[in-house]
Amino acid sequence: MNENIAMMKVRRMELIERQSSLRMKAKILCRTISPMINPALVDVEKMHVAEAAGVMDELVVTQAELLAAAANIADLEEALGD
Repeated sequence: MNENIAMMKVRRMELIERQSSLRMKAKILCRTISPMINPALVDVEKMHVAEAAGVMDELVVTQAELLAAAANIADLEEALGD
């Protein structure tokens, strides 16, 4: 039983590290998109909308991974009684 608890704690720490990494990635993606589609910085006809859409697709996937990690962390914390 103690081995299972130890494994769950290790998995939780791995997920927390992944969550942190995914948050950083999402912030970077947001910062990348912002100047591409900001009409205060670039004329609308010169915006890199297609490129921004590709980055946005990556942001959508990253957010989904972040939400999944958070759900898994919550499940482990509930199982651990934390």
